[in-house]
Amino acid sequence: MSTTVEKLWAATQALPEPLLAEVLDFAEFVRLKHQKQQAAQPHASLTCQPAVSLADLQGGLEASATFAGDAVALQRQLRDEWQ
Repeated sequence: MSTTVEKLWAATQALPEPLLAEVLDFAEFVRLKHQKQQAAQPHASLTCQPAVSLADLQGGLEASATFAGDAVALQRQLRDEWQ
């Protein structure tokens, strides 16, 4: 049976660089989300708020290779992909 790391390695072998950048962005997002949850955990019993708020999820991609560059050009590219 393959480990998760082996499965991830196999799944990414055929991906082109832009898609690998998206996988990396997502992995970094998950890592940061987990860190924030761990940091908030001791205080979770003191509040009635969810462990992760929408504000905790904002940002994080502005420095990624996938979303670097001109925002208008990126919007245009995304729009053109759906047409």
